[in-house]
Amino acid sequence: MDPKKAIVVDTSLLLHSPDAIPSFKDNVVVIPFPVLQELDHHKEKGGNGTAAAARQVIRLLDDYRQRGSLLEGVPTLGGGFLLVDMHPFIPSGVSAHLLDMTKPDDFIIGVALRWKHRRTIASDARAQNGKKGQGQKGRPFFPHLGPLSETILVTKDINLRIKAAAFNLVAEDYKKDRLVTTPDQLYSGIARIPVDAAGFKEVAGKLFGEQGGAHRLSLTDAAELMDIPELLPNQCCIFEPGESRERKYILALYKADPAKGAYFSPVKKPSEERGNEIKPRNIEQAFAYALLMDPAIEIVSLSGIAGGGKTLMALLAGLNQTAPKTGKGVYEQILVYRANSEIGTPLGYLKGSLVDKWGPWAQPILDSLELLSMGKELERFETKPTMDSKTKSYNLEEMIDGKNKKIQIQPINFVRGRSLHYKFVVVDETQNFTAPDIKKVITRIGKGSKIVLTGDIDQIDNLYLDQVSNGLSHATECMKGQPIFGHITFTRSERSPLAEIAAKLL
Repeated sequence: MDPKKAIVVDTSLLLHSPDAIPSFKDNVVVIPFPVLQELDHHKEKGGNGTAAAARQVIRLLDDYRQRGSLLEGVPTLGGGFLLVDMHPFIPSGVSAHLLDMTKPDDFIIGVALRWKHRRTIASDARAQNGKKGQGQKGRPFFPHLGPLSETILVTKDINLRIKAAAFNLVAEDYKKDRLVTTPDQLYSGIARIPVDAAGFKEVAGKLFGEQGGAHRLSLTDAAELMDIPELLPNQCCIFEPGESRERKYILALYKADPAKGAYFSPVKKPSEERGNEIKPRNIEQAFAYALLMDPAIEIVSLSGIAGGGKTLMALLAGLNQTAPKTGKGVYEQILVYRANSEIGTPLGYLKGSLVDKWGPWAQPILDSLELLSMGKELERFETKPTMDSKTKSYNLEEMIDGKNKKIQIQPINFVRGRSLHYKFVVVDETQNFTAPDIKKVITRIGKGSKIVLTGDIDQIDNLYLDQVSNGLSHATECMKGQPIFGHITFTRSERSPLAEIAAKLL
């Protein structure tokens, strides 16, 4: 068993992961006193869920307080201790003016230094105890906690980790909530499977037969034609002729059905003809659309490059399964949730009703819906038809403002407590959600509904999240392998050549 460590935590960690304390198992978790003051501030004035997180942490600490003294250390379920430290320390050789104890971060560093130099402090206490009449009686440094191997400051605050390193402290990010360690390990949802020319032809024949309609290719039959890698349910597969220089490929979804067995289901290639409506324009969009239209898949996550068409494909699938003209009626309503994140300096208070206030944040969704309603009219700038020829694919005004309100665009702030049945739910910009946030949203989904999570992990606004720890990546890594889940990572932008270049270079 590894020796125990002293783990000093700060406010950013506890707000990010309110349940972090039990995850440190048999170690000693130290909470500097300013953290309690900051939690008190956030419990009432915190935004974007931090108030609820702060209250959750406070309730947990109160539960520990009732078990013993937090100043002496309360045993945890994992065999460690939890305590609050009110005494920072500046070791000899460090100038006092470098640490301003009125600032929470400096106080936290001072507490971490105290635990790092605990042996020196304990020796001084014993020396003072041996000298009669030398002031306050000293004592060893928390002897009941047992030996500790090292002190680690764990924080989501990057700058605090940098400052701590300047004082030769070990400072780390919180990694318990990470299922992978680097972005390149994230699940892409796509598998490329090489097959020889003869096998390629047979695969094409079995998936797209001459009798009309799609066929299935069983895993057993596929394994006789090629080497099949380990696949997850609903993984998107690209069959490619290994030695052919032609741009041939076959698209399929891998299905693992307990009743029908494991098999590959064909996916239609992206359309090269515009037609009268928007269609998938590349392989990634074709796979995404297939996942979104599959009634057996209840949750889909779409991640990747700006302009890749994540939200557009989600709305297209939603419209085609909700719009009355299709006659399918799979879902009763499309609900789109977004976070009210701003770029630059916040505008502050906005006058008007909730509809008026929410208008600027709803506009990106309205832009995509307008795009879908225009259909072939997107070509008018290239072909220059007369404006009299303009026809709409969907009556957006009726769907948004009509009697039945088939489409609603709402702030994510108000989703708590809802039960969403028979809805097609799109949650946009989820790269800015924490893992607890995404759990709160997904658990709202009820019977007969589908939820789609979209986001670009290269455009994270939350200071304490990164490409791996954000809610979108967390949900993808947790859900992969479930038969009701599908995922695609977009790497190609279709918005415009400029948008694609900017996304990759800037």
